[in-house]
Amino acid sequence: MRINKTLIQPVLTEKAMDLFSKEGKYTFKVDLWSTKKSVKKAVEDTFGVEVGAIKTAVVAGKRKRINKTPRFTTTNMYKKAILSLKKGKLDFYQKS
Repeated sequence: MRINKTLIQPVLTEKAMDLFSKEGKYTFKVDLWSTKKSVKKAVEDTFGVEVGAIKTAVVAGKRKRINKTPRFTTTNMYKKAILSLKKGKLDFYQKS
């Protein structure tokens, strides 16, 4: 599910939902080469809200074992953005 060229998908893990409920911050998986300015513009254009602060982090791929053999593979690395809003609320389930 790709929202647009910059935003790939919202992160709906337990940790991300806890961050939303306690601090009101939203977490997105974004394009690896996107900047904070491009993430801000994409969220504001897509959802019609005003974005406050943005923090980004590159999440490294993890090493995974293949079927109890001595072979390993690596998952893909990705970039995530944690953002807070000045005004508005995001609704991931609305139809555009």
